[in-house]
Amino acid sequence: MMMNVRSAVAALVVAAASLLPTGPFALDAGASRVQFFVKDNRGGFTGTVHDFSATATVKEQGDSVAGEVEVTIDARTITTGIGVRDRQMRNDFLETARYPFITFHGIVVPASNPSGLPFRAVLRGRLTIKGTTREVEIPLRVTALKDAYLAEGQVTVKMSEYHIPIPRFLVFVAQDPVVITLQVRFEPK
Repeated sequence: MMMNVRSAVAALVVAAASLLPTGPFALDAGASRVQFFVKDNRGGFTGTVHDFSATATVKEQGDSVAGEVEVTIDARTITTGIGVRDRQMRNDFLETARYPFITFHGIVVPASNPSGLPFRAVLRGRLTIKGTTREVEIPLRVTALKDAYLAEGQVTVKMSEYHIPIPRFLVFVAQDPVVITLQVRFEPK
């Protein structure tokens, strides 16, 4: 009896993974958002990425799935709501005239049994900012729809690891860590 229950559970896990959409996907920019938060001695500030693109190719991998993900962010479109701060961020800190794009290339794999309901996944890959590449790991909450994916996650990166000077002006002093929050939707290509 116990063996039949285990076999049934294993069959359900394999069936759930095989029902996940596979193939090439593109970011639905209108339904997606990337923001960041920089803490400072006055509370902190939030920024928004306005122009970014991403593709994913999801393939069956054994009794699960894996996806290859590529992201390009136009760093010249990042805003914080204050024009002076935005210009300084682009010119002095991100140097967008020289490094206009932030890129990411990685692989996402389920961290738990995937199904149509939200499941945990991990996105591991290489993030490049200002010509400096570092390995990052982003825990995700993924929801598989009939033919699309929703993913939410958060990662902390340090400006100093990407040779970005720590912003400071008069009494304002930012902290090194930047928290990046993702809410993205991928549709079939």
